[in-house]
Amino acid sequence: MMSFNQRSLWHQTHEQQDTLSAPPARLELVPEPTSDLELYTAEMLRRTQAELQWYRSLYEHTPAIYFSVNAAGIIISVNQFGANCLGYKPEELIKTSVFNLLELSDKQKLSEAFIELFSATHPSHSINGEYRLNCPDSKITWVKTNLKILPEGEYPEKSPVILMVCEDITAEKNQEVSQQSSQTTIQAQLAEIESLSRLKEEFLSTVSHELRTPLTNMKMAIQMLGIALHQEQNFLLDIAKPPAERSKAARYFAILDNECEREINLINNFLDLQRLDSSAKPWVLETIQVQQWLWRVVELFQARNRAICKQKVHLSIEPHLPPLVCDPFSLERIFIELLTNACKFSPPDAEITISAQLKLKNIQFQVINSGAEIPSSELPHIFEKFYRIPSNDPWKQGGTGLGLALVQKLIKQLEGTIEVESRSNSTYFAIQLPLHHQI
Repeated sequence: MMSFNQRSLWHQTHEQQDTLSAPPARLELVPEPTSDLELYTAEMLRRTQAELQWYRSLYEHTPAIYFSVNAAGIIISVNQFGANCLGYKPEELIKTSVFNLLELSDKQKLSEAFIELFSATHPSHSINGEYRLNCPDSKITWVKTNLKILPEGEYPEKSPVILMVCEDITAEKNQEVSQQSSQTTIQAQLAEIESLSRLKEEFLSTVSHELRTPLTNMKMAIQMLGIALHQEQNFLLDIAKPPAERSKAARYFAILDNECEREINLINNFLDLQRLDSSAKPWVLETIQVQQWLWRVVELFQARNRAICKQKVHLSIEPHLPPLVCDPFSLERIFIELLTNACKFSPPDAEITISAQLKLKNIQFQVINSGAEIPSSELPHIFEKFYRIPSNDPWKQGGTGLGLALVQKLIKQLEGTIEVESRSNSTYFAIQLPLHHQI
């Protein structure tokens, strides 16, 4: 039996022999297992690169012009879309001055904006402006620009970097040039109209004097001639006879007198119409007691127009009418014109009725003449200047063709209305005037 020491020595000897006698083993490199952290880091890097690429693509193709420039205005970067809009490649703009892209008049404006931006106390201060471009191949000519200094650490530059975002406003600006041009044209036209209006008023003033003065002298001379002839041969008695029984001298005298009066009325009506068209005549408002005032107007008309007023004039006035605040001169002119028309175009034995009545807050006047009717086709035209109804002057009274146009203008100036109807061999003129005006 072997002792413990002998057994131990035997095991060591045999182990060495087994090791030396074993065939040589082949050496291999076995990779260590990849950790979860490394896999996560690689995936995050891939995603970050993809996201950066997406943002880069978005920056390059966003429909706006993005510049980054230094404090001197040298372009550090520009997006692809912006460079294309300006007619350049990005590499052609890098390291060039952004001021070179502007019109000469706007370069100083941008320089002042840079100075203001760097002088601002708040770091996030931004400045907006509009600038005109001077790029030969550019698709745009006007841009709206926002300037802002990028925070430190957001750009790999030692000096401050300005982000300059430009938006195309060419279409808006062209429309605004267009509008300014239209406004300039309108202003020029208004100035021309105003000049013509002054010239017209000066012309009317001259015409008023140059035409009225000789006609007034002619009228006076005709009247003096009638008086002289009457003193010699009772001429006024001859004039009072019916036209067929008058002497030749009396007939010629009547023609001369009537035509002179007609010319005076024509000129007066024409000038009054022109004044109403060019500028409103100042009102002289008074409180009128309708019944007394209307009687006086009719009496004066009949006294002055005995030659044409052969009809019976009848007044129908509603009792207790409230007073009317109005311009009495304009109102009298309206009634004189309507009465003159009624007398001229009615038979001598016809009746003319003038009525007045209260209608709501207005007073309605009517002038009605019988024995004459206006064709319905002519009614829309009777207030037009120089318009005369064809074949509607059986007694050859004549007229200026301005009387009713003047009436309509005066009533409109008094804030009233006038309507006309013609039927059953009668013609009705209805006028409505407001009871009150501020005096």
